[in-house]
Amino acid sequence: MEQIWYIFKGNELVVCHSSAAKLPTTSDIEIISDKYVNKGVISIGDRDKSETPNEFWAEIPSDVVLPSGMITVGLREVGSLLGEQIFYRAARAYQLMNWSERYVFCMSCGDRLEPSLVDNCKTCPTCGSVFYPPVSPAVIVAVEREGKILLARNASFPPKRYSVIAGFVEPGESFEDAVRREVREEVSIEVKDIKYFGSQPWPFPHSIMVGFTAKWASGELEPDGREILDAGWFSPNEMPDLPPGVSIARKLIDNFRHSRSVEP
Repeated sequence: MEQIWYIFKGNELVVCHSSAAKLPTTSDIEIISDKYVNKGVISIGDRDKSETPNEFWAEIPSDVVLPSGMITVGLREVGSLLGEQIFYRAARAYQLMNWSERYVFCMSCGDRLEPSLVDNCKTCPTCGSVFYPPVSPAVIVAVEREGKILLARNASFPPKRYSVIAGFVEPGESFEDAVRREVREEVSIEVKDIKYFGSQPWPFPHSIMVGFTAKWASGELEPDGREILDAGWFSPNEMPDLPPGVSIARKLIDNFRHSRSVEP
């Protein structure tokens, strides 16, 4: 079975692009395989134990010169270039890589952790503690009012980019509570009729985005001026610059537009 590699150079994924874009295989990256500073298996727990792993992640230094026919792309562009399922796998690879680098010592006794051979975790050989990669839940919501959708410009966005409201879930909160709080904190309105939409792994840095739709209940838009610089209600035919199509943010926006019979 051909081995597939998710190789990261800094925050970008290495892709073969000599003809059609694809992930590199073992033969493609032989010339740079001695440059790995870290590597591992992507799938352990979700495969038959008798199977040989065929998907791996690796990290190379930012100054490594790639072979001819290879380029790097940002994770946010992977979905558009290689498809949504590859984006999910790349997201998993990136999160495993970052976790492996940062979780080196046992937080109970301080001994060096060892990778498990049967699961995506690390174990302590001294005290037996087990550590799994963290996943931080975040909510993202499309709020509608009188046939328009709430879109906001985050301070970290590219110029003119707008999207739906999102934020991390705090301890003790339900997802619905987090939706209400995030919308209230960021744009000062109240929402109702919160309904589950879908979810998506989001490797920035180790999140799971849980999507919702909601209706405006009360209040007028007042961006917090710190995280949200601007916000407004947009009709289906008057959209600003939007996030890429593979993101759950764009799926929420496209769902709103489709419900109003407007093509994305």
